Amino acid sequence: MDGQNEARRCWPVVAALCLAVAGVYWFIDSRSTLWDRDEPRFARATAEMIESGNYLYPTFNGRLRPDKPILIYWLMSVPMRVLGPTSLACRFFSSVGIALACLFTFLLARRFLDTRAGLWSMVILASTLLILVEGTAATSDGILLPCMVAVMVLFAGGLGLGLRWYHLPLMGLALGLGLLAKGPVALLPLLVMVVTLWLIRKSEIPLGSHFGRLGGAAALGALLFVAWAIPANNATGGEFLRLGIGHHVLARAARPLESHGGRFLLNLPYYLPVMIVGFFPWTLHLPGSICAVWHRRVGGPHFRELFLAWVVSVVVLMTLVATKLPHYILFTWPALALAVGGTLAAASRGKLADIDRNWLRGGIYFFGPVAGGAIIAFLVAPLGLPLRGAIVPFWTAAAVLLAVSILAMHQQLQNRPQASAITLLAGMGVLLLPTMLGVMPVLEGVKVSPALAQAIKQQTAPEVPVATFGYGEPTLNFYLGRRIEPLADPEAVVPWARQPQPGVLIISKDVWAEVERRHGSLGLTEIALERGLNYAKGKTLEVAALLRRGTSE
Repeated sequence: MDGQNEARRCWPVVAALCLAVAGVYWFIDSRSTLWDRDEPRFARATAEMIESGNYLYPTFNGRLRPDKPILIYWLMSVPMRVLGPTSLACRFFSSVGIALACLFTFLLARRFLDTRAGLWSMVILASTLLILVEGTAATSDGILLPCMVAVMVLFAGGLGLGLRWYHLPLMGLALGLGLLAKGPVALLPLLVMVVTLWLIRKSEIPLGSHFGRLGGAAALGALLFVAWAIPANNATGGEFLRLGIGHHVLARAARPLESHGGRFLLNLPYYLPVMIVGFFPWTLHLPGSICAVWHRRVGGPHFRELFLAWVVSVVVLMTLVATKLPHYILFTWPALALAVGGTLAAASRGKLADIDRNWLRGGIYFFGPVAGGAIIAFLVAPLGLPLRGAIVPFWTAAAVLLAVSILAMHQQLQNRPQASAITLLAGMGVLLLPTMLGVMPVLEGVKVSPALAQAIKQQTAPEVPVATFGYGEPTLNFYLGRRIEPLADPEAVVPWARQPQPGVLIISKDVWAEVERRHGSLGLTEIALERGLNYAKGKTLEVAALLRRGTSE
């Protein structure tokens, strides 16, 4: 009866936490314009979908964009229709997705741990660095994650007595939505579930029932996906699946694309440092939590097997994939959050062993270098980048992070993991203030595209064509809201400038100067000049908007 009363009392807290996560993330969403390069590609493709009325397949700059399936564009179009093409509208459902992932993580904790561990797991997941990034980005990962975690919730619900009939359609729906969000990577939960069943194969679990229902769920998910994919592929003459599967799935697995190959740091695999940095600040507790799970001091029956299958199988598979990016192992974050949340709950009841506490103290050797690197970055950035008014917010953020890190590590060394966890959670909240109110607005000053787009829209009619050479960031497409013609080489600039119709050329200042040195004056009028940073390449730049007035003027 006490457990039932606790369950009833916890749900208002769970709902409040989900709303708080979504609210904080929405606030972060609104504090910056879109970042190159993935965000504006998704956003502009959605805007083109709304403009054209073609909701079957996405386009970018008028050309087919087969990089991801359709779900993210459908979802993004709803707030964009209501709020317009704003950063909040583009990122809205990523934040909703993270709030749902937190809810599903709580449900997993209720199955294997307890209510207290579930509440800790929710806030831990929401406050990790990589989740903060993906949950406030206009990309598909924030949409994919809750679909995958929902599959794990359904699997966990039937792990003891076997999956029920209703698990099949619900799991198929979650898998299908995941496939519509990001394609075959959404099937990773199937790998985790199969490995889990293999690890517990000697127990009383009815494996045959599980395997049959998992196969049925996968088939239902695939049917949901092909219900969209076949018409979309037919409408594009077979190009959508040829490029979407052939290039963006198979080619990524076979060879590194876009310079995203695996690198090694101190002879450790790529994803180990990704985990240490991306799970910050909870890397302070992660070594001790893994130790506690391994020795079965955290979690009910089969939790260790599920945790190992979840983390190890995903990391191993993604290590074998040639193209590597940090968010490729984002799916393991709920499992890591469950381990830390369960360990904090176990620590409060005095259930940890000396070896667990030793590893918890040892977490400072993982946490400390990351915190130190972030502090140095906050201190150095205002001195090395063209940022106005940056010293106060950046150094304030550095001071907050330094104070929080010292206090949390001190508490951890005193065997007070719950106190250090409270410090980290409160510290992340405090750190958001100078970051969102000071650092993010200052960083807007390095972005070239929004200011250029605004100047062009103010000084030209919407039908005036725009071309680019030497600067082709997709944020320009999004904020300008027009189709842009990329010029192939410097020699193409001269004939473009000689055309009689009005037009606008976006060109880097050094390339402009070189073209005019070789060919003489282009006869174009500068209407905007923006200085900033190409953060995708780490280079400072000056970009001009040049008006071709045309003979009609």
